[in-house]
Amino acid sequence: MRMKFEDFKNEIEKIDDNLSVKKYDEDQIAMIGMTLQDRKAGDVEALINGVVSVFRITTDDNGNRLLKIKIGVDINSFNTIFKILNLAKEYMEELENE
Repeated sequence: MRMKFEDFKNEIEKIDDNLSVKKYDEDQIAMIGMTLQDRKAGDVEALINGVVSVFRITTDDNGNRLLKIKIGVDINSFNTIFKILNLAKEYMEELENE
């Protein structure tokens, strides 16, 4: 199965009702929680309750894709973390194949 953004978003949001996924269409400064942060076009971010960043898929200045994870969110089990990481891995692999 080819993992497109909408598939990825739907699968992540099925894991927990508090999770939402956003893809930035253009470079912008986003309010994440109480701070303003730079986001590049194409960045994908998962948020808890729309304000706490759980992880972000971004591209560095050399074109390398990075998964930036914030540990310390309210996750009920390690299974949830593994589901999220596996989906992120599958989605990032698909991005590399485009």
